[in-house]
Amino acid sequence: MSPFRQSVHSEAFVLAMDRSIGELFVRHLSLFGTLSEADRHALLNIKGRIGVLEKGQDILRVGDKPTHVVAVLSGMLQRYTLDAEGERQIHSFYLGGDVPSLEGLHIDVMDNALGAVTTSRVALVTHVDMFALLHAHPNLAALCWRETLVQAAVFREWLARNSKKLAHAQTAHLFCEMITRAKANGLSDGKSMSLPVTQKDLADALGMSVVHVNRTLQTLRSTGEVELKNGILTIGDFATVADLAGFDPAYLHLTA
Repeated sequence: MSPFRQSVHSEAFVLAMDRSIGELFVRHLSLFGTLSEADRHALLNIKGRIGVLEKGQDILRVGDKPTHVVAVLSGMLQRYTLDAEGERQIHSFYLGGDVPSLEGLHIDVMDNALGAVTTSRVALVTHVDMFALLHAHPNLAALCWRETLVQAAVFREWLARNSKKLAHAQTAHLFCEMITRAKANGLSDGKSMSLPVTQKDLADALGMSVVHVNRTLQTLRSTGEVELKNGILTIGDFATVADLAGFDPAYLHLTA
């Protein structure tokens, strides 16, 4: 049984008595469009439950019927699938401030899994409450729709990156994306960020072997512009690394 179905009704997820969930939604949706004062007020009054996912624990699994929207308060989640041999393909990483499961509002059964890369605090908002909110505020419904389209754009970019770029450019591209998204979420100064991934995580996100990832990280490190050490990613000259990667942030469609 999925930990999601177990946890929603357990003491591990408790009703939030502050506005932290609503504040997250305000910040997140503001990245993709303009909120009215009425929109902000409605979001700030969102109710939900907050709990902790341990490293490696799933909040949603393939075959689950989602009933809640998941928001990442802190930590890092991953969207992934497993093939018949149990090999993992990571399709995206999600940082604090991200809302990775809005598509679940309109998809009855999960075809991918959502789990914790590292110990993470997540919030759960029922679909019933979200539908009521979006029905009352059409602009919020449009922004949520836009947000899911942006996620689809990210998936397309990951596919093109992993299919067409050389290993060092692939890795640099991923790092540029993560820094850009972290900066938008207020988690980076544009040069460094917390990125608590293992080389196996990177291998599963980039479609490489762990050995290839190790060699690629060494190659990037030798440029003096990229360092991933002890869970901290640092990019010296972002423009230089973005040029190396062929990174154009347009696919992120950030408006803030």
